[in-house]
Amino acid sequence: MRRPTRRSSRHRNSLILLPSEVIRRILSNLDWRALLRLKLVCKFLCSVVDESPSVQYTIELAVCGMEDGARTRLSAASKLALLKERNAAWEALQWAESQDLTLPQSDNMAWELCAGVYAQFSVPGASTMCLYRLPSQYRNIPASSWRIPLLSDTKDFTMDPSQDLLVLVEKPILIPAHNTTKSYIRIQIHPRSLTTGHRHSSAVEVIDHHLYMRSSSNKLEMDLSIQACEKLLAVLIIVKDNISELMIWNWRTGQVILRSSSLEIGTFAFLTPQLLLAGTVMHETGVTEPRLFVLDISKPSTNKVALTDYVCVFGFPSFDFVVSPMKIVIRSDPSPEWKHNPEAHVPFSIARGQRLFLITTWVEEKKKNVSYDLFVPANILLSSVMALTPQTRRRVINWNAWGPTGTRFLKSPPHSHVWTGYVFGSRFISLVTPPEATAGRHSQTLQIWDFNQLAMKRAAASGFEKENVRLVNDTTVVADEMFIERVRTSLPYSITTHTLPPPRSPGEPTFTDTMISEDSIFLLKYEGHHRHLRILTF
Repeated sequence: MRRPTRRSSRHRNSLILLPSEVIRRILSNLDWRALLRLKLVCKFLCSVVDESPSVQYTIELAVCGMEDGARTRLSAASKLALLKERNAAWEALQWAESQDLTLPQSDNMAWELCAGVYAQFSVPGASTMCLYRLPSQYRNIPASSWRIPLLSDTKDFTMDPSQDLLVLVEKPILIPAHNTTKSYIRIQIHPRSLTTGHRHSSAVEVIDHHLYMRSSSNKLEMDLSIQACEKLLAVLIIVKDNISELMIWNWRTGQVILRSSSLEIGTFAFLTPQLLLAGTVMHETGVTEPRLFVLDISKPSTNKVALTDYVCVFGFPSFDFVVSPMKIVIRSDPSPEWKHNPEAHVPFSIARGQRLFLITTWVEEKKKNVSYDLFVPANILLSSVMALTPQTRRRVINWNAWGPTGTRFLKSPPHSHVWTGYVFGSRFISLVTPPEATAGRHSQTLQIWDFNQLAMKRAAASGFEKENVRLVNDTTVVADEMFIERVRTSLPYSITTHTLPPPRSPGEPTFTDTMISEDSIFLLKYEGHHRHLRILTF
């Protein structure tokens, strides 16, 4: 008969006899889950875990949704102290400094906030782009600003500071039909250095793409969505009342990875570097219902891929038959596997798996437009996908199998649909403005919703109580007539609030929008021909 208790006791005693330094070295190779289990073995190992700064740092990183910056010279004890101080500042919404920027405002401004860098230029005609690197006190990142040259007719852009990557898209050109040739749109994409604006040293000079139209047209109305993820560059091109095409290239080599033409795809985001999430509001049978398709992009293909060739599809709550879903948008930041440029020497940064997807759906009922937000952590989607066999295709995952316990679904809280930087990591930011605030006399409230589940569990276990933080564990019930049945969701999250001081004078404009990044909160307002940014830095 086996005696596991005696055997484990003998192994435990052998471990205790080792020198403390050896024990700590062994523990440094364990992940946070193993370290927490180890605390339950005996008082001695519990004290070793509790008294070791490097072990506590490993645990604190996991709870805060962060990962270590390996190239920093700080000790584990110093990084642990910094991490706790930073976490406490975010919990209290006590920023280290506030800076005001006044920028020119035009009717057509291209902008982006990515990884602590804000960039913008006027469309059309701008010759340079203005860039601002946001500072961080806790991660020792200095503020800086610079300008870089643009192409003569730049339409849009995206960037990835960790790879010194700037992607410029020239204004698309419509080439009319000629003889037997269909009309097409020529789009040229230029990977550049974010630092200098010149050709990127690891990239092709230009990606030249031709998009053939379904029907001839002399008018070009189109939208572009651009995202970069490691070596991949994805562009969704939607030509109004004509065609839409989703393209993915390897921006380093110019190789085509995916080409999918479908009027159904309205939005996309990288789930992993091998999986793409595509959002639609149109069923292939013509029924309008929101859905999330997961596409395999691990194997390059130059052939057009139909939306019917998918790994799985996530269903949404069923809308009533008289309701018409019109639009769907997926927001998530940063991209999967994103990491800081090693040259930055930051002590820690957002963990690569710590991502929240916010999926907004607009619907119309009786000529009234309403939007709903679905909050879902990346690991909820990934766990369903990873449970499938590698050969699985076209698997339908109904709402009740994934949504009720793994998400929060509710009528959209206040957030901009233009300034879309309202999600970073596991956090969502909202600016609540009372109706009277438009007169410039009343205070506004910042809200940060955090879906970090480990932090929620620790807060609940410790009896966490703070005046400005509320833990939401109860079930949300959406009982609108828009849906066939009541929609119940129960993913826990926290809401941290902070009341902003009222405007300095009755005539001063109130803030209209807010955004969030790893170390900063943005507040935006407009006055005349200028845009005012208030940057709250941690």
